Amino acid sequence: MNFNFFDWLRNGVKESVILGVNDAVTCLGTPQEKDNVQQRLMGFLREDPGTTPARLGSSGSRPKKLGRSLKQIQADAKAS
Repeated sequence: MNFNFFDWLRNGVKESVILGVNDAVTCLGTPQEKDNVQQRLMGFLREDPGTTPARLGSSGSRPKKLGRSLKQIQADAKAS
């Protein structure tokens, strides 16, 4: 018996994706013929970028930095 971990993993991922798509189609249904999703999507993509809504939390200031910078770490190491 030849067991290949990567083949097993690849087949598991493939099966999961197929089952997920199947669940989504079952839940959402198939598109109707008269539904113009492609035209609405293309209209949305063609909109002027200046009219897009601002991102949530953007007040014009720079985003918060997470953690410490290298300069702060070095300064703490010298102080110790």
